[in-house]
Amino acid sequence: MSKDTHSKNTRQIKGNLELDDTLIAEMPLRSSGWVGYSAEAIIINDDDDDYKKIYKEDIAEIGLRTLQWDMAVMSILLAGVGGYIMLTQNPLIGLCFALVGLGSLYRTYTNRYALIIQSKNHHNPVTIHPTHPKECHEQLAEKVELNLIR
Repeated sequence: MSKDTHSKNTRQIKGNLELDDTLIAEMPLRSSGWVGYSAEAIIINDDDDDYKKIYKEDIAEIGLRTLQWDMAVMSILLAGVGGYIMLTQNPLIGLCFALVGLGSLYRTYTNRYALIIQSKNHHNPVTIHPTHPKECHEQLAEKVELNLIR
């Protein structure tokens, strides 16, 4: 696993967030950025300017979603119906349906292995895509002292 484990004090102010914890480990995300944890919080850097800090006591659960199966099945069905319409009825309309189904299937595939962090204070969870999702899920759940969920 390629993770940058270090111990350093970060006293930088990024936006409204002051990073004053000792960062224990950083794990890279698929798109860009990293997720790290400290003694008291999980810190997420989606890109170079956006930091999110979730304190350990605010975390309700940490889950790993392998694939959105409902979207994958609907995408395959849409591509199949488009292929059938293309061969039997109207090639242009069928091609459009098939392309939309294949595009949706590709988007569902790229969002696989999503790490979901549900906070007690917020309704919407934070979803990230680490490069090594299973190891990241295990480490974050261990550091936050939660049982592995999902």
